[in-house]
Amino acid sequence: MNISEDDVFGVLKQIGTGDITLVPDYDPQERVKGDVLYRASNGWTIEVSNWSGEFAGIVEIGLPDGSVLDIDHLDRCMPVVAEYFPDEDVAWRAYRMRVVETGFIYLSDDKLGRFADAKDGTVVSNPSSEPPWIIVDHSLRDVTVARWPGRLWLAQVLDRLEPQDHRGNYTRCVSVKIVREMPTHNLFGSYGEQVEQVLRFAGGLDRGGAERLASHRHPDAAELTSQGWHRWQALVTGKDNRPDRDMRGVVTAANNPKSPVGHGLSLIHRAVSEAAERIDGDAALEEDEDERWLIGPWAAAGSAMLETVWGLGAPELFDVPEREKLLRAWQNRPGHDEV
Repeated sequence: MNISEDDVFGVLKQIGTGDITLVPDYDPQERVKGDVLYRASNGWTIEVSNWSGEFAGIVEIGLPDGSVLDIDHLDRCMPVVAEYFPDEDVAWRAYRMRVVETGFIYLSDDKLGRFADAKDGTVVSNPSSEPPWIIVDHSLRDVTVARWPGRLWLAQVLDRLEPQDHRGNYTRCVSVKIVREMPTHNLFGSYGEQVEQVLRFAGGLDRGGAERLASHRHPDAAELTSQGWHRWQALVTGKDNRPDRDMRGVVTAANNPKSPVGHGLSLIHRAVSEAAERIDGDAALEEDEDERWLIGPWAAAGSAMLETVWGLGAPELFDVPEREKLLRAWQNRPGHDEV
C-alpha cells in the first residue's frame, strides 16, 4: 500500500476529531508499562508506547493490506508522525491516556556529559535548578545544531524550571526521561541521510580533495543555490520578499526553519573550514576586523559542498538538469566513480 506522511497524519487528525474511533486491546490505565495496540474503525492498527497510562509516542502503524510502518520507517520517512503527541483532550478521549510534555534534545558528541549513557527510560537530572539547564525543544526545526556529529533524543519533561522567563518554543528543564533515541538525520529534512553523507565526507576533506572539487564545479551551480533560497522562501512564506537579492554563499536564514536542510548548510561550511585550518592553517584563510573567510581551492570546495547539499538535500526545488549542475563536483569527488 503506497501511503504518504500526509495520509498518515490525516488519519491521526481524524482520530482527534472522532471521525475515526479506536478500541484498545487493554485499558492503558490498568497497566504500568507496555505498548497498547489500538484497532481503528478504518481498518488500521496503531501501537502506542504506554508509560503508567501516559502517551509516550507511536511505535507502529499497521495498514489494512498487512504492511507495517514501524518506528524506524516513521523516523526515516515520516518525522511528523514520529514526533506526534496529541493534546490533553485527544489523548484522554481517543487513547484513554494522559498527555505528557515531550520534546527533543540534541547534543554534539563532545558535549554529551550526563547523557553519554542515555537510553530508553533513562532519567537525567541536574543536581540543582541552577543553570546550565537541560533544554527540550518542542519541534525538530527549533533544535539548534551548532556541531555535528551528535545524538538526538525524544524526551519527557519531568521537572521544569518555574518561571521559564522566555518566549521560545522550548522548555528549560531540571529533569527529563528519555523516551527513545532518534536518528540525527531527522534534523536535516526529508533527505537528511544524504546530508549526513556529505557532512561525513566534508569532515575528512584534504587539500587534494578540495582541489578536485574546485576543478569540477559547474559555472552555474552557485547561482542555482541563490535560486534555491528564493524558491524555498516562497514555498515557506508564500512569497519571496527580496527576489533580486544575491543569496549565493548564504548558509542560514534569520528565523526558523533555518533552511530546507535545517542547520545542514552551516554545518557543511564549518566542516570545510575546520578541514582547511587543520591542513593549511592560516594559509587557507584571509580575514579583516570582522570576519575570516576561506581562499583558494578551499573556498571553491566549500561552495561545491554547499551546492551538493542543495542538490541532495532539497531536490524538490530543482529540475533534473539543475540538479546535475549542482552535483557535478560531488559526482567527481575523490573515491567516487563517475556516472
